[in-house]
Amino acid sequence: MWLRRVCAGKGLIIALLAGFLAVESIVAACFLSLMHFKTSNNWAARSEQVLIELERMRSIVTGAETHQRGYLITGSDEYLPPYREARDMLQEQIRRIGSLTRDNSLQQDRVAYLATQVDQRSDEMEQAITTRRTKGLPVAKSIVTQNRQNRTMDTIHDITGQIRDEETRVLARNRADSEAWALTTGSLALVFFLLNAVVFTLCGVVMKLALSNQAQAERLVRALRPSTTPATQ
Repeated sequence: MWLRRVCAGKGLIIALLAGFLAVESIVAACFLSLMHFKTSNNWAARSEQVLIELERMRSIVTGAETHQRGYLITGSDEYLPPYREARDMLQEQIRRIGSLTRDNSLQQDRVAYLATQVDQRSDEMEQAITTRRTKGLPVAKSIVTQNRQNRTMDTIHDITGQIRDEETRVLARNRADSEAWALTTGSLALVFFLLNAVVFTLCGVVMKLALSNQAQAERLVRALRPSTTPATQ
């Protein structure tokens, strides 16, 4: 009987140690899962920022062409400062997009090509403005017509669309990964709490068994202790 209890106590201690090891493993798995979730979230946020910067660039291009067209029609210099500001902002936008897509070689090639087309379009608009200032509106119109044949703006829209499509695909993939890792992290957290409950229960059982064995040992010692009553005369 006593040997059985000792074996049972050792079994509980082994189970307790196994529970602690399982808890530590779950904690490590939760940490790794959380790191993957954070990484996927960061990639998704970066793709979202690329899409925002692309839309902003398209708005800037539209603004630059609007102000350039206003100058060509009216000849008023008031259109030139916002036109030049928009043209300078285009370069900054391309640098931002390039920085955000630096880990994607295919996107980097597209951004580099986009930069050359934007430079070409800037040169075309500047040429039309110079012609309008020096030779008048009719000649400037012919320059605009000639530039349209280059289809530079169509190329800019095409390459921008390719960049947008790629980032949309990457965004969808990273969102799916983020949701999957979030589910994994939540599941591991639930297992962690359940294992904690099991481990604490085992701790209680082990402590109760230890106290019970101690009490039995003390009773046994008292039972085996020799009587100390004084002898009669």
